[in-house]
Amino acid sequence: MPASRSHLLIHDYPGHAFPIDLSRELAKRGYPVTHVYTSAVESPRGTLVSDTPGLRVINLGEGEPPVQKKNLLRRRFQEAAYGNAVTKLCDDLRPDLIFSANTPLEAQRKILAWANQHQVPFVFWLQDIISIAAKSILAQKLGPVGSMVGWYYGRLEASMLRRSQHVVVIAEDFQDIIADWGVRDENMTVIPNWAPIDHIPVLPRQNPFSEKWNMHERFVVLYSGTLGLKHNPMLIADAATRLKNEPDIVFLIVSEGVSVDVLHRAKADRQLDNLVLLPFQPFETFPQVLATADVMLTLLEPDAGIFSVPSKVWSAFAAARPSILVVPEVNLAAKITTRYQTGVVIGNADAGNLATAILEMRNHPERRQKMGKNARAYADSHFHISKIADEFETLIRRYT
Repeated sequence: MPASRSHLLIHDYPGHAFPIDLSRELAKRGYPVTHVYTSAVESPRGTLVSDTPGLRVINLGEGEPPVQKKNLLRRRFQEAAYGNAVTKLCDDLRPDLIFSANTPLEAQRKILAWANQHQVPFVFWLQDIISIAAKSILAQKLGPVGSMVGWYYGRLEASMLRRSQHVVVIAEDFQDIIADWGVRDENMTVIPNWAPIDHIPVLPRQNPFSEKWNMHERFVVLYSGTLGLKHNPMLIADAATRLKNEPDIVFLIVSEGVSVDVLHRAKADRQLDNLVLLPFQPFETFPQVLATADVMLTLLEPDAGIFSVPSKVWSAFAAARPSILVVPEVNLAAKITTRYQTGVVIGNADAGNLATAILEMRNHPERRQKMGKNARAYADSHFHISKIADEFETLIRRYT
């Protein structure tokens, strides 16, 4: 039983399913846990309710306007204001240890500054190396000004990582990068992401969701997750265009984000009846959404490289569904998909072959079934929350 003083604040800006999975497990172990997120940002979310003794879930987005992802200046101010809201909460709660994940740098720096000022250990749970991807994206959008902004965020992120008591990275590939930024080896721990397998059972394709949308008798290519600046939605539109004369194939996109409007326009302009666009579904429905898929699609732009690991792949694993990944081949998700034969990886240079890969998947059901079984076997071996929580608890004991 941990000491009563060990009050944990686990902060996950968008409210994903796997961090709340960790918070519940740590609460079950006797830790008082406050789990903080915001509903003001578009994102697929877990079941964010205070349903475990010792667990309190706080949504700082209630009544707040949506984060304006397309307006970079407005977005920066909103994210900074959100960071102020988290620090105000910290003033009230006085946690003994903070884990903070998936957080925009303008908000993260305020939370870290509060922790440093009040001598509260801060663990930077590094999901993406934001500044590297941002530098490339901003340079494309804003030219030299974007490059300067990217340089600023690179300096900021490196400084914040050095000032954190510990950094949890989700892939070994991150370690060399942040070591070059001055983070010491003893202050890094690799804990890969996971999917909450206890909440994602393997379900049949014919289920209430697939029946509602008349999907259970078609070959469903599912993309479920945010479509943002790291993803090229035109890969989906182009594949749907090439396959529009295959009446059994349908692209089901369950998403929100800055790129979804692109798909709505493409659907109308190209008359893509095989492209179905739905908003994020409640997490209680999520297993049915995943089960509706014959194959799961994951996209990641080359600039993201090794610096972002798409967690939607792990949800596909939990649901026993094969994947098609159009991602850099050096990405951790690509390496695991290839090593464990859980799907097909298409390098970004060959992204035009996506339609061909979908046809291959449709035409070989036995291959799909084997990949799906391999995927679930990997999930069963690697996604047990008790083992994952053990690794986080080692850090908790070290710093409290």
